[in-house]
Amino acid sequence: MAANSTASVTSFADVKRQQLDVQLKQLEFHALLHRKLDLTHLFESFLTGGQVFLPFDGLEFAAADRGRDLLVGDQRQHRLRFELELGEEDLGSISLLRDKAFDTKEARIASRLMETVRYPLENALEHYDALVQSMTDSDTGLLNQKALDVELPREMRLARRAEQPLALMVIGVDYFESITEHHGSGVASDAWQAVAAALVGQLRRSDTLFRSENDEFVALLTVTDIDDALIVADRLQKTVALSVDDENVSCVLTASCGITRLDMNDDPQRFLKRAHKGLSKARRQGRNQVKAIPVEFPVGNDFDPSVA
Repeated sequence: MAANSTASVTSFADVKRQQLDVQLKQLEFHALLHRKLDLTHLFESFLTGGQVFLPFDGLEFAAADRGRDLLVGDQRQHRLRFELELGEEDLGSISLLRDKAFDTKEARIASRLMETVRYPLENALEHYDALVQSMTDSDTGLLNQKALDVELPREMRLARRAEQPLALMVIGVDYFESITEHHGSGVASDAWQAVAAALVGQLRRSDTLFRSENDEFVALLTVTDIDDALIVADRLQKTVALSVDDENVSCVLTASCGITRLDMNDDPQRFLKRAHKGLSKARRQGRNQVKAIPVEFPVGNDFDPSVA
Protein backbone atom coordinates (compact mmCIF):
# COMPACT_ATOMS: atom_id res chain seq x y z
CA MET A 1 0.00 0.00 0.00
CA ALA A 2 1.44 3.40 -1.07
CA ALA A 3 2.29 5.84 1.68
CA ASN A 4 0.09 8.87 1.98
CA SER A 5 1.71 12.09 0.73
CA THR A 6 0.56 15.66 0.68
CA ALA A 7 1.60 18.37 -1.74
CA SER A 8 1.47 22.06 -1.08
CA VAL A 9 -0.86 23.71 -3.56
CA THR A 10 -1.01 27.46 -3.94
CA SER A 11 -4.59 28.60 -3.90
CA PHE A 12 -6.06 30.76 -6.64
CA ALA A 13 -6.48 33.61 -4.13
CA ASP A 14 -2.79 33.44 -3.20
CA VAL A 15 -1.80 33.54 -6.87
CA LYS A 16 -3.98 36.61 -7.41
CA ARG A 17 -2.47 38.32 -4.38
CA GLN A 18 1.06 37.60 -5.64
CA GLN A 19 0.18 38.95 -9.09
CA LEU A 20 -1.35 42.04 -7.56
CA ASP A 21 1.75 42.59 -5.42
CA VAL A 22 3.99 42.40 -8.49
CA GLN A 23 1.73 44.79 -10.40
CA LEU A 24 1.77 47.29 -7.52
CA LYS A 25 5.56 47.15 -7.38
CA GLN A 26 5.71 47.72 -11.13
CA LEU A 27 3.40 50.74 -10.84
CA GLU A 28 5.47 52.16 -7.98
CA PHE A 29 8.66 51.63 -9.99
CA HIS A 30 7.12 53.28 -13.07
CA ALA A 31 5.87 56.26 -11.04
CA LEU A 32 9.24 56.63 -9.31
CA LEU A 33 11.10 56.87 -12.62
CA HIS A 34 8.67 59.43 -14.04
CA ARG A 35 9.39 61.73 -11.08
CA LYS A 36 13.14 61.82 -11.86
CA LEU A 37 14.17 64.53 -14.32
CA ASP A 38 17.85 64.48 -13.42
CA LEU A 39 19.76 61.82 -15.41
CA THR A 40 21.86 60.65 -12.49
CA HIS A 41 18.89 60.47 -10.13
CA LEU A 42 16.89 58.60 -12.79
CA PHE A 43 19.52 55.89 -13.15
CA GLU A 44 20.14 55.67 -9.41
CA SER A 45 16.41 55.06 -8.95
CA PHE A 46 16.42 52.55 -11.81
CA LEU A 47 19.28 50.68 -10.12
CA THR A 48 17.67 50.47 -6.68
CA GLY A 49 14.11 49.93 -7.94
CA GLY A 50 15.05 47.51 -10.69
CA GLN A 51 16.81 45.21 -8.24
CA VAL A 52 13.37 44.26 -6.88
CA PHE A 53 12.70 42.48 -10.18
CA LEU A 54 16.20 41.48 -11.30
CA PRO A 55 19.49 41.22 -9.39
CA PHE A 56 22.24 43.39 -10.88
CA ASP A 57 25.04 45.49 -9.36
CA GLY A 58 25.59 48.39 -11.73
CA LEU A 59 24.24 50.31 -14.68
CA GLU A 60 26.14 51.97 -17.50
CA PHE A 61 24.50 54.57 -19.72
CA ALA A 62 26.18 55.41 -23.04
CA ALA A 63 24.75 58.65 -24.40
CA ALA A 64 23.91 59.13 -28.06
CA ASP A 65 23.50 62.72 -29.32
CA ARG A 66 22.13 63.98 -25.99
CA GLY A 67 23.00 63.54 -22.35
CA ARG A 68 26.27 62.20 -20.98
CA ASP A 69 27.85 58.84 -20.25
CA LEU A 70 27.20 57.61 -16.70
CA LEU A 71 28.13 54.68 -14.48
CA VAL A 72 25.89 54.06 -11.48
CA GLY A 73 26.70 51.30 -9.03
CA ASP A 74 29.56 48.87 -9.55
CA GLN A 75 31.47 47.88 -12.67
CA ARG A 76 31.15 44.14 -13.23
CA GLN A 77 32.35 41.46 -15.67
CA HIS A 78 29.05 40.49 -17.30
CA ARG A 79 26.75 42.96 -19.04
CA LEU A 80 23.37 42.96 -20.72
CA ARG A 81 23.17 45.82 -23.21
CA PHE A 82 20.04 47.44 -24.66
CA GLU A 83 19.82 50.11 -27.37
CA LEU A 84 16.94 52.46 -26.58
CA GLU A 85 14.94 54.32 -29.21
CA LEU A 86 11.78 56.40 -29.15
CA GLY A 87 10.32 56.71 -32.61
CA GLU A 88 13.30 57.54 -34.79
CA GLU A 89 15.29 59.09 -31.95
CA ASP A 90 18.30 57.30 -30.51
CA LEU A 91 18.20 57.67 -26.71
CA GLY A 92 21.51 55.88 -26.12
CA SER A 93 22.17 52.48 -24.55
CA ILE A 94 21.86 50.98 -21.07
CA SER A 95 23.98 48.06 -19.86
CA LEU A 96 23.12 46.12 -16.71
CA LEU A 97 26.23 44.83 -14.92
CA ARG A 98 26.91 41.95 -12.53
CA ASP A 99 29.39 39.14 -11.82
CA LYS A 100 27.13 36.32 -13.02
CA ALA A 101 25.92 35.98 -16.62
CA PHE A 102 22.24 36.74 -17.31
CA ASP A 103 20.06 33.81 -18.41
CA THR A 104 17.24 33.93 -20.98
CA LYS A 105 14.49 34.55 -18.43
CA GLU A 106 16.45 37.38 -16.82
CA ALA A 107 17.06 38.92 -20.24
CA ARG A 108 13.30 39.04 -20.80
CA ILE A 109 12.76 40.70 -17.42
CA ALA A 110 15.50 43.22 -18.22
CA SER A 111 13.87 43.96 -21.56
CA ARG A 112 10.60 44.81 -19.79
CA LEU A 113 12.49 47.06 -17.38
CA MET A 114 13.91 48.93 -20.37
CA GLU A 115 10.40 49.61 -21.64
CA THR A 116 9.67 51.20 -18.26
CA VAL A 117 12.61 53.62 -18.47
CA ARG A 118 12.17 54.71 -22.11
CA TYR A 119 9.82 57.67 -21.59
CA PRO A 120 11.38 58.83 -18.29
CA LEU A 121 14.75 58.84 -20.08
CA GLU A 122 13.36 61.02 -22.87
CA ASN A 123 12.02 63.47 -20.26
CA ALA A 124 15.36 63.47 -18.43
CA LEU A 125 17.23 64.14 -21.68
CA GLU A 126 14.95 67.10 -22.45
CA HIS A 127 15.58 68.41 -18.94
CA TYR A 128 19.31 67.88 -19.45
CA ASP A 129 19.21 69.89 -22.70
CA ALA A 130 17.49 72.82 -20.96
CA LEU A 131 19.87 72.63 -18.04
CA VAL A 132 22.93 72.55 -20.30
CA GLN A 133 21.67 75.60 -22.20
CA SER A 134 21.48 77.61 -18.97
CA MET A 135 24.89 76.35 -17.91
CA THR A 136 26.79 76.98 -21.15
CA ASP A 137 29.54 79.55 -21.58
CA SER A 138 28.66 81.77 -24.54
CA ASP A 139 32.27 82.22 -25.74
CA THR A 140 33.42 78.60 -25.77
CA GLY A 141 30.28 76.47 -25.68
CA LEU A 142 31.65 74.71 -22.59
CA LEU A 143 29.83 74.27 -19.31
CA ASN A 144 30.13 77.36 -17.10
CA GLN A 145 30.70 78.09 -13.42
CA LYS A 146 27.06 77.38 -12.56
CA ALA A 147 27.42 73.93 -14.08
CA LEU A 148 30.66 73.34 -12.19
CA ASP A 149 28.94 74.17 -8.91
CA VAL A 150 26.32 71.51 -9.69
CA GLU A 151 28.46 68.81 -11.29
CA LEU A 152 31.46 68.79 -8.98
CA PRO A 153 29.61 67.62 -5.83
CA ARG A 154 27.70 65.08 -7.90
CA GLU A 155 30.83 63.57 -9.45
CA MET A 156 32.49 63.44 -6.04
CA ARG A 157 29.49 61.58 -4.63
CA LEU A 158 29.43 59.09 -7.52
CA ALA A 159 33.18 58.46 -7.26
CA ARG A 160 32.90 57.74 -3.55
CA ARG A 161 29.90 55.47 -3.97
CA ALA A 162 31.67 53.43 -6.66
CA GLU A 163 35.00 53.64 -4.79
CA GLN A 164 36.68 54.93 -7.96
CA PRO A 165 39.34 57.63 -8.36
CA LEU A 166 38.46 61.12 -9.57
CA ALA A 167 41.01 63.67 -10.73
CA LEU A 168 40.52 67.43 -10.93
CA MET A 169 42.51 69.68 -13.23
CA VAL A 170 42.61 73.49 -13.46
CA ILE A 171 44.17 74.93 -16.63
CA GLY A 172 45.07 78.58 -17.00
CA VAL A 173 46.18 80.15 -20.29
CA ASP A 174 49.37 82.09 -19.55
CA TYR A 175 49.19 85.89 -19.85
CA PHE A 176 45.85 85.65 -21.60
CA GLU A 177 44.86 89.17 -20.58
CA SER A 178 47.64 90.54 -22.80
CA ILE A 179 45.83 89.23 -25.90
CA THR A 180 42.79 91.38 -25.14
CA GLU A 181 45.00 94.31 -24.22
CA HIS A 182 47.13 94.23 -27.38
CA HIS A 183 44.85 92.65 -29.97
CA GLY A 184 41.27 93.31 -28.85
CA SER A 185 38.31 91.27 -27.68
CA GLY A 186 37.71 89.67 -31.08
CA VAL A 187 41.09 87.95 -31.15
CA ALA A 188 40.69 87.00 -27.47
CA SER A 189 37.31 85.39 -28.19
CA ASP A 190 38.83 83.41 -31.08
CA ALA A 191 41.64 82.31 -28.77
CA TRP A 192 39.17 81.08 -26.09
CA GLN A 193 37.29 79.07 -28.71
CA ALA A 194 40.50 77.58 -30.14
CA VAL A 195 41.76 76.52 -26.71
CA ALA A 196 38.38 75.04 -25.72
CA ALA A 197 38.17 73.03 -28.95
CA ALA A 198 41.74 71.77 -28.53
CA LEU A 199 41.08 70.63 -24.95
CA VAL A 200 37.78 68.93 -25.74
CA GLY A 201 39.47 67.02 -28.55
CA GLN A 202 41.89 65.44 -26.06
CA LEU A 203 39.36 64.37 -23.41
CA ARG A 204 37.13 61.31 -23.16
CA ARG A 205 33.35 61.55 -23.35
CA SER A 206 33.15 60.57 -19.69
CA ASP A 207 35.29 63.59 -18.71
CA THR A 208 33.78 67.04 -18.25
CA LEU A 209 35.33 70.40 -19.11
CA PHE A 210 34.19 73.77 -17.71
CA ARG A 211 35.14 77.42 -18.11
CA SER A 212 35.19 78.92 -14.66
CA GLU A 213 34.34 82.43 -13.52
CA ASN A 214 38.11 83.04 -13.15
CA ASP A 215 38.57 82.43 -16.92
CA GLU A 216 40.22 79.09 -16.32
CA PHE A 217 39.40 75.65 -17.66
CA VAL A 218 38.42 73.02 -15.10
CA ALA A 219 38.43 69.34 -16.11
CA LEU A 220 36.90 66.47 -14.13
CA LEU A 221 38.53 63.17 -15.08
CA THR A 222 36.46 60.17 -14.01
CA VAL A 223 38.06 56.85 -12.99
CA THR A 224 41.48 58.53 -13.16
CA ASP A 225 44.22 58.41 -10.54
CA ILE A 226 46.95 61.01 -10.11
CA ASP A 227 49.51 59.26 -12.34
CA ASP A 228 47.12 58.99 -15.27
CA ALA A 229 45.96 62.56 -14.64
CA LEU A 230 49.56 63.75 -14.97
CA ILE A 231 49.77 62.12 -18.38
CA VAL A 232 46.51 63.72 -19.48
CA ALA A 233 47.52 67.11 -18.05
CA ASP A 234 50.84 67.03 -19.88
CA ARG A 235 49.05 66.25 -23.14
CA LEU A 236 46.49 69.03 -22.59
CA GLN A 237 49.14 71.53 -21.63
CA LYS A 238 51.02 70.81 -24.87
CA THR A 239 47.76 70.98 -26.84
CA VAL A 240 47.20 74.57 -25.75
CA ALA A 241 50.59 75.56 -27.19
CA LEU A 242 49.04 76.50 -30.50
CA SER A 243 48.81 79.52 -32.73
CA VAL A 244 45.64 81.56 -32.99
CA ASP A 245 45.39 83.53 -36.23
CA ASP A 246 42.96 86.36 -36.80
CA GLU A 247 43.53 88.29 -40.02
CA ASN A 248 47.02 89.80 -39.58
CA VAL A 249 47.36 88.82 -35.91
CA SER A 250 49.05 85.61 -34.73
CA CYS A 251 49.25 84.62 -31.05
CA VAL A 252 51.19 81.68 -29.66
CA LEU A 253 49.66 80.42 -26.41
CA THR A 254 50.96 78.40 -23.49
CA ALA A 255 49.18 77.05 -20.41
CA SER A 256 49.87 76.21 -16.79
CA CYS A 257 48.04 73.40 -15.06
CA GLY A 258 47.36 72.21 -11.51
CA ILE A 259 45.96 68.78 -10.74
CA THR A 260 44.97 66.71 -7.73
CA ARG A 261 42.85 63.66 -6.91
CA LEU A 262 39.80 63.28 -4.73
CA ASP A 263 40.29 62.48 -1.07
CA MET A 264 37.48 60.83 0.84
CA ASN A 265 37.42 63.79 3.28
CA ASP A 266 37.24 66.49 0.61
CA ASP A 267 34.38 68.88 0.18
CA PRO A 268 34.08 70.67 -3.23
CA GLN A 269 35.81 73.83 -2.00
CA ARG A 270 38.80 71.96 -0.60
CA PHE A 271 39.08 69.77 -3.70
CA LEU A 272 39.09 72.80 -6.00
CA LYS A 273 41.42 74.81 -3.80
CA ARG A 274 44.04 72.07 -3.91
CA ALA A 275 43.98 72.01 -7.74
CA HIS A 276 44.22 75.82 -7.77
CA LYS A 277 47.22 75.46 -5.49
CA GLY A 278 48.89 73.42 -8.21
CA LEU A 279 48.07 76.04 -10.85
CA SER A 280 49.49 78.84 -8.69
CA LYS A 281 52.65 76.80 -8.11
CA ALA A 282 53.07 76.19 -11.85
CA ARG A 283 52.70 79.91 -12.54
CA ARG A 284 55.16 80.93 -9.84
CA GLN A 285 57.75 78.47 -11.09
CA GLY A 286 57.83 79.70 -14.67
CA ARG A 287 54.45 78.83 -16.25
CA ASN A 288 53.90 76.52 -19.23
CA GLN A 289 54.06 73.46 -16.94
CA VAL A 290 52.03 71.01 -14.84
CA LYS A 291 52.09 70.71 -11.05
CA ALA A 292 50.34 67.97 -9.05
CA ILE A 293 49.29 68.54 -5.44
CA PRO A 294 48.89 65.43 -3.26
CA VAL A 295 45.88 65.10 -0.99
CA GLU A 296 47.98 65.49 2.15
CA PHE A 297 49.23 68.90 0.96
CA PRO A 298 48.07 71.62 3.40
CA VAL A 299 45.65 74.00 1.75
CA GLY A 300 45.84 77.45 3.24
CA ASN A 301 44.34 80.74 2.18
CA ASP A 302 47.17 81.91 -0.04
CA PHE A 303 45.58 81.02 -3.40
CA ASP A 304 45.75 84.14 -5.52
CA PRO A 305 43.64 84.05 -8.71
CA SER A 306 45.27 87.31 -9.81
CA VAL A 307 48.46 85.39 -10.67
CA ALA A 308 47.45 85.04 -14.32
